[in-house]
Amino acid sequence: MRLRIRGVEFGYGSEAVLKGISIEIPQGEMLSIVGPNGAGKTTLLRCINRILKPRRGRYYGKW
Repeated sequence: MRLRIRGVEFGYGSEAVLKGISIEIPQGEMLSIVGPNGAGKTTLLRCINRILKPRRGRYYGKW
């Protein structure tokens, strides 16, 4: 099953960390998330795994 992320937004307090993140990962594909410290990589993974609840956006499929 593939994973689809559409329009995910998340923030800590009034500070936005993720803004309108959308991506589709086909079944069997691998993905790397790279970026500088504080860019929101771990926050995105925590939202996908439902550890954090995003302000907006949807997930389809399984991680």
